[in-house]
Amino acid sequence: MKKQITAILCLALAVCTVFSCVSCSVRISANEISSGFSRKATEKGTVDSEFTGILSGFSMKLFTGCLKEQEKGRNTLVSPLSAIICIGMIADGAGGETKAQIERSLGCDTDTLSKNLFALTEQLYISDKCRVNIANSLWIRNDGTVTVKDSFLQNNADWYGAQVYRAPFDDTTVKDINSWCEKHTDGMIKEIIREISSETLMYLVNALMFDAEWETKYRKNDIKDRSFTDYSGKSTDVKMLFSSGETLLTGDGVTGFMKNYHGGKYSFVGLLPDEGTDVYDFAASLDSEKWTSIWNSRNAERENGTTATAGIPEFTSEWQMKLNDVLIGMGISDMFDEKTADFTRMSDAPLYCSSFSQKTYVKVDRNGTKAAAITWGDMRATGVEPISVDVILDRPFVYAIVDNTTGIPLFIGVTASV
Repeated sequence: MKKQITAILCLALAVCTVFSCVSCSVRISANEISSGFSRKATEKGTVDSEFTGILSGFSMKLFTGCLKEQEKGRNTLVSPLSAIICIGMIADGAGGETKAQIERSLGCDTDTLSKNLFALTEQLYISDKCRVNIANSLWIRNDGTVTVKDSFLQNNADWYGAQVYRAPFDDTTVKDINSWCEKHTDGMIKEIIREISSETLMYLVNALMFDAEWETKYRKNDIKDRSFTDYSGKSTDVKMLFSSGETLLTGDGVTGFMKNYHGGKYSFVGLLPDEGTDVYDFAASLDSEKWTSIWNSRNAERENGTTATAGIPEFTSEWQMKLNDVLIGMGISDMFDEKTADFTRMSDAPLYCSSFSQKTYVKVDRNGTKAAAITWGDMRATGVEPISVDVILDRPFVYAIVDNTTGIPLFIGVTASV
């Protein structure tokens, strides 16, 4: 018996990525001083199973927090991994209650965070048909208004491989930072800032890039013209990518599938809530326990031989959001407060984080998926088969890309229109 389902998608991007560069030449005029803070030999280690749960919990809290801060009907794509790496870089300079809030919110101390994120890089899978890259950088105003502690810069080099630049924070620096982002996202994100405030003393920036082909290529007759009904009820003609024999996912009020990228390390996960359920209400209900339950259902479905016939629309989406209020809602507030922020491990100057923002991009088509994220913090001075289930994504869906080893989402979002 076949069960026809029209889909909502949850595509979760792998947490296992690498702190490295995408190869392309971009001229940076700022003075790079990274050679003075070269990455020291560090134990590779392994990712704690407890940390996997911590990262899953953070991912869902960040995603649902972002949904609460914006209107329904807007496409959303959050990168929890990019965000937590940038938080980790900032947290290495935090002290007192500022540091304690970050640790309580994440559920681990900053040393555990840094070591586990570093260990994740050892699990990276890269081939000519699947690339995942992460790069980090620190940009420091060079007019003498701020002195950043060497110990902070060295920690960021050791655990995050961060490049360090001193720059005048004028129009040339705007161009440099944007060029750096373009380089490390393979051209997917070309601009994050248009001008630099006279109060900004330092930027901490993370870049994440994912580019993978499908494990099984689509043939011409797998691609069909179909209609996608968006959140407002409007129908749009799309190219729908059909494939059979995909792994089925099930859960309370939802049905979905996972489809592998080349090499089988990462997968695209599509989730469709029950008919009549608002896509944003479903997405907002996702927590670590619910996500893990849906992810683990793949094993039972494989055992009973049930598969999915999947339909994925070709689409492109971009998203940007200031995450201050989201993180404050998660218990991280002092870092944004001029009066209470404590970044004495970063600098003797009284610093606070003026803004913490993220910009993302995704393109899904017959060839595979390309996705990118930039997360940045703006630091300022205070005062200053037997059964087959059809899952066709032809109405609003949640999406992400998933690491098949851990099941942790790196990118997760909502598409309301295509």
